[in-house]
Formats: sequence, C-alpha cells, structure tokens
Amino acid sequence: MQAEDIEFATEWSAQALKLMADHGVPPCPDNYAVWFRYVSGRCPELTQEIDERIRDNRPIDLDVTLDLQRRHFSDEKLTDVTLTTGTRLNTEVDQLLRIIEESVGNSTALGASVRAASAGLSSGSSPSDVLKAVEAIVTASRKMEERSAELEEHLHATKKELNELQQNLEKAHTEARTDGLTGINNRKAFDEAIDREIKAAHENSKPLCLIVGDIDHFKKFNDTFGHRTGDQVLRLVATCLKNGASAHHIVARYGGEEFAVIMPATDIHQAEIIANQIRETVQARELVKRSTGESLGRVTMSMGIALFRNGDSPTSLIERADQCLYMAKHAGRNRVITEMSEAPRAQALAS
Repeated sequence: MQAEDIEFATEWSAQALKLMADHGVPPCPDNYAVWFRYVSGRCPELTQEIDERIRDNRPIDLDVTLDLQRRHFSDEKLTDVTLTTGTRLNTEVDQLLRIIEESVGNSTALGASVRAASAGLSSGSSPSDVLKAVEAIVTASRKMEERSAELEEHLHATKKELNELQQNLEKAHTEARTDGLTGINNRKAFDEAIDREIKAAHENSKPLCLIVGDIDHFKKFNDTFGHRTGDQVLRLVATCLKNGASAHHIVARYGGEEFAVIMPATDIHQAEIIANQIRETVQARELVKRSTGESLGRVTMSMGIALFRNGDSPTSLIERADQCLYMAKHAGRNRVITEMSEAPRAQALAS
C-alpha cells in the first residue's frame, strides 16, 4: 500500500469511528465496515442513503447499520460463492480431462495389443499360438472395460458435483437480492427489476405502474415499542404486500420502512384497487407483543402510484410515485394517491 493510501485509510478510519460513536453503533468489524465504506465514498448508494438519514434526522443505530450491511454488501457474498464455485469447477474439469486422456491412451493400447496379438497368427499357427493371442486380446479388453466403467462412474460423480455447484450459485444469487429481514426483494433486486420492466414497457406498449409506500409514524412506533417489535411490523407489512399483489408483480423493500410494488401489465385503476386492498389488510391486522400478549394497536400505510409514460426512466417514474406518496402523507396518511387523483392532476396542470 502506498503512503498516500495509508494516509487516506487512517483518516477514513478516524472519521468512521467518530460517526459510529455519534450514532451509538458498537465498533465491531461488521459495523465498522459499513461506516468505513461510507466515509470513503466507495459505495455511492450506501453514501446516499446514510446522507439522507442524517439530513432528515432519522436514526442510524445498530439495527439500521445491520440493515445497511445486508442490503449493500450482499454482492460480496455472491462474489465469494462464485470464486469458490469456480475453483471447484476447475478441479472437476481437470480431473475429467485427465481420465478422458487416460481412456484415449487405453484405447490406443488396446488397439496395439490386438494388432500385436494377431500379427503373428497365420494359417500355420498352432492352437497354442491362437490361444495366447485370444488371451492377450481378452486381457486388454477387460482392462479397457474396467477403465470405461471407472470413467462412467466419475462422469456420474462429476454431474452430481456440477448440479450442486449450480444450485449453490442460484441460491447465492437469490440471497444477494433478498431482504434478510422480510424475505422479499431488496433494493438491488428492485433496481434491476424497474430497469427491466421499463425497457419492456417501452417495447410492448403495455401499462406499467409503480406503487411506493411506507408505514405511517413508524419511527414513533419503533421508539415506543423497540426495534424488535418494529421488525415484526416490517415483516407483517411485507407479507400483506406479497399476498395482496398479483403473481407477476414484483414486491420489494425499498429502504427502511419504505416498500415498492412494480406492476407490469397493470393499469392505474387496477393498481389503485390492489393498493387499497393491501392498505386495508395492513390496517385490519392487530399487533400483539409476542412475549406478553399485549395489544400494540394497529399500523397504517400511505401509498403513491405512478403510471409509466413514454420516455420515462426509472428515476422519473420513481419521482412521480414518491410525489404521490408525499401527497398521501400530507393529506392525512392511511390513503392511496395516484397520478389520476385530483391533487396530482391539478399540480401537473399547473406546472
């Protein structure tokens, strides 16, 4: 490491430790990795999310730090699995090629044995000469047969190993795009899906809607009942969203207490109906503290819905859905506002 790099790393380390102390985050290695990467600026998405929390005076405590790590460091796990898989795959291929080469050699040796055994035979050969030639050919054939059986056995073992490697890769790929707390898609999976579905909407001219929603007064709920209960609420809301959306919709945890549903082939009226059904389901669920059976009341959600327009990018579609969500909050919360609602329509006309 160059002296300049050491100087930067030392400065970043001091800044990271100070920020962790300011926000009450224990300086263990996993937490330190999040804050070190934040001050270094090497993960723009992580930096942006922490900056927004600091700007909005939202807490960045241990639970938030762990969540940031799950969502922003998930690809590292996938990379590790990929490297391990590559090493194992190379080993399997090397072994397979070695056995194939040996088998080819054995086939050549068998041919040579047969030619050598038959070369000395003629019409004048004695029965003993013929017997020796036959025995030589039979012996060579048996060796080749044994080697072929060994090759077949190894091929079966290699196939099993390759299937296991493929399953490990698929599992790691899924985990890298799954929110560890709620089990639904994480922000990375959302970003990939919104890019993909917007491209598809440009090509097939089918409607595409985006719901962005969050839990009303979640910070207050967390402060009152604790983060463990807050996690229970997040899981509850994720389940309601997943059960309420259609099979072809993409449900994701967008960040913190924010959720999103990407809705291909769904017009804005259908999206509004589904969103209200989900909202009502969330509101109807009474929360109970598991340890004591104490009723914690109910939570509500506010949602905004935007409809894809020609020329939209992921950013423009998300911004309009966010604007509708803001209006739902401003209008009293526990409601759904779409671009077709009166307030957004009036604002669009005014602009």
